[in-house]
Amino acid sequence: MADIKTLWRNQKTEETVTLENIHERAGKFQRRVRLGNALEYIASIVVVAAFGWYAWALPDWMTKLGSALVVVAVFYIVWQLHRRGGAHKLPDSSALGLADFHRRELERRRDVLKTAWRWYLLPVVPGMALMMAGRWYQFHAPGRPLDLDHLIIVLSTVIALLVLGMIRLVHVIGAAKLQRRIDELDKLRSE
Repeated sequence: MADIKTLWRNQKTEETVTLENIHERAGKFQRRVRLGNALEYIASIVVVAAFGWYAWALPDWMTKLGSALVVVAVFYIVWQLHRRGGAHKLPDSSALGLADFHRRELERRRDVLKTAWRWYLLPVVPGMALMMAGRWYQFHAPGRPLDLDHLIIVLSTVIALLVLGMIRLVHVIGAAKLQRRIDELDKLRSE
């Protein structure tokens, strides 16, 4: 009997929603958005440097142009990320105003993730495809048999498609999690 009483006393209770809780959640969410965007910007610098070097160093026009297209795509992606997904400053307002702000930000981030396939993944596809075509038709690794080189190109293409698919999956899962948070917030507001 004592075990049941202990379990009952120690059970997790619902958190009381206060202005402080909402402010803390909204602030934490905005910090996470800023950190995620900062990591995206750092990754973009690395990608631009690598593909910029490819555009300069590789010998054939198809891989050069494909690399340059990837660089242009990354600049477009960074611009879209800044435009669509930048973090906003928390307002100093009432609990209801802060709750509305937080809900709008959750919706905005959910929509960023839902549409990312169009402005985040799709722009790199033409450049990557042109690079792979250039490797297939124009530039082969010196000293490597053609069949082995073609196999490596096919495997590289499959890996690139898997990476794009995984990124898409992460975006879909993230959007679903944000929708659940929006639904929880709506439920709390309707009570």
